[in-house]
Amino acid sequence: MARKTGVANPEQIRTDVDCRAARPKFESGEWSATKISDVTGGGLYLLITPDPSRPGKAGSKLWRMAYRFHGRQKTYSIGPYGNGNDGTVSLSTARQKRDAAKALLAQDRPVDPSIEKQFERHRQAAERPFGVWIDEWLAEKKTEKIKRGRLITVRSPETLALLERWAGYLKDRFGALHRQDIKRPDTLAFFRRMQAEGRLETRDRVHSIGEQVCDYADLEGDGYNPFRACKKQLTVNVSTPRPGVTELQDVARLFRLIMPSWENARFGDVVGDALRLDALTIPRPGMINEMEWTEVDWDGKRWTIPAAKMKNGWDHVVPLSRQSLAILRRVQQITGNRRYVFACAKDVPLSSRTLCHRLRALGIDTKTEHCAHGFRTTFSTLCHHEEINEAKVWDGDIIELQLAHLDSDSVRAIYKRHGPLALIGSRTKLMQHWADRIDSFADPRKIVPIIASPEGFANQSI
Repeated sequence: MARKTGVANPEQIRTDVDCRAARPKFESGEWSATKISDVTGGGLYLLITPDPSRPGKAGSKLWRMAYRFHGRQKTYSIGPYGNGNDGTVSLSTARQKRDAAKALLAQDRPVDPSIEKQFERHRQAAERPFGVWIDEWLAEKKTEKIKRGRLITVRSPETLALLERWAGYLKDRFGALHRQDIKRPDTLAFFRRMQAEGRLETRDRVHSIGEQVCDYADLEGDGYNPFRACKKQLTVNVSTPRPGVTELQDVARLFRLIMPSWENARFGDVVGDALRLDALTIPRPGMINEMEWTEVDWDGKRWTIPAAKMKNGWDHVVPLSRQSLAILRRVQQITGNRRYVFACAKDVPLSSRTLCHRLRALGIDTKTEHCAHGFRTTFSTLCHHEEINEAKVWDGDIIELQLAHLDSDSVRAIYKRHGPLALIGSRTKLMQHWADRIDSFADPRKIVPIIASPEGFANQSI
């Protein structure tokens, strides 16, 4: 039980000594907040709250003013008590701010001092240079990552480094200017210089950040954004789809090249196994590079990719075929005591270029023929067009769910209703069938078993 100690509170605030001596009140066996009025009146008082860790001591001392506006009782927050430094407010300054608030209320058309304080804060913020807003926007990006309205995780250091680099272009050119002083012709000239240098991807990234920072800095709601809609007057950056083989003879050649192990490969051909597992499980290559042993469910024969790593922001479950499990057991003997499955010399994820580098070493052109991401194209095309007796073998929603494509309404509805394990039985059969097809491509003597009748997959019920 708390115990009352010390000297009694002053009845009113007369001098700065009273402010320093003020403390919470003690009643009913505990310390609680109290208000001590200023002797000069006008509704000014000092609000003292207790410090839970130090009984009898003040946790905070805050200047407040009670007033009425249009018949309603309100409170005007002046600031924390102090010597006037570091954002604190002394006794004399608090009285001056009270008098200024009273003057606003006494006008022919009364002004609410609390609202006026908010407007003043916005006016001061609007006067900040654009570079300060960029720094504040970057600080927000360092704290959290939102996908589909949900907090996912903090961003990776690599992503933050890219954001800082792209934002740096804006800061170098417009950082000293105020938002209202940045004019549209200046932004167009800035982006056209990047365009002339052939840096279209960087231009689009920087443009997007500029638009976001301007919206972030628009506290007054005037909608002024000189970066908005600039793309209409710039060259369109036409993205080239990632190459992936889809013709059967090319697919067969690809898998005959990647499936055999390299006898003289370093680290037990961990990179080769990563490439083979990428082909068998068809995630985005970055997921393979960052795959961790804790994500593998050996009993359930599944690999769960957490939402923090997924592009769409949802957990994704990948059924593991017999061939995939065999690869993981082989790799486990090499890296099983590490965090990352495909760690080589150090316990770090594979580089984003490693898988494509192995494909190039096998004689495959990753820019025009097939890249690591292209396995998803190969899988999607072959599974969507696989037929038996002129009937589709696999329902499109099953394929899109396994690719983690939640863009269509039907696939998104299935996922939201059933979660990461939606249609998991059908997807398990699909992934085993896909692994068997890869074996048949690599060795034509192997026959792909028919798992079920076409009707069983073309019209799957949830």
